[in-house]
Amino acid sequence: TSTEAIAGYEAIATEEVVDLSRIGQLDPSTFFRPLPGSGRDSLTLEKDRFYILATKERVCVPVHLSAEMVPFSHHVGELRAHYAGFFDPGFGYGREGELKGTVGVLEVRPHETINIYHGQPICLMEFYRNASVPLKPYGQSPAVRCRSQRSTGN
Repeated sequence: TSTEAIAGYEAIATEEVVDLSRIGQLDPSTFFRPLPGSGRDSLTLEKDRFYILATKERVCVPVHLSAEMVPFSHHVGELRAHYAGFFDPGFGYGREGELKGTVGVLEVRPHETINIYHGQPICLMEFYRNASVPLKPYGQSPAVRCRSQRSTGN
């Protein structure tokens, strides 16, 4: 599957240990199966399976704010799309707005089998004013590896 045709990833059940200290040494295909997306307007997400998807829109959080993904509507279907739905100050923004947004990565687990469509809203973003601007906004530390991540999907 070419990277242009990947709509997301489905987790594979495994007993393989994920050793986070082995950066770049693990084979992603042991843990995830690419979901083909080329020419498709929708994806069927199976009940109780785990998926990694990316937002269509780019997320940009100025340094004086923080943001959190919140449920959109029960009419979308019974799914949770925000296990790691907190966005730190500076996410997709940088220190002074030099970044023009970054895709948000969604960890999705549907509680029923559903179809989702390209561009369909599945969550809302709530923004919170911070008490102060952080000394090191998101991405200003070398330890942050997804500062300007890009979607490989459509």
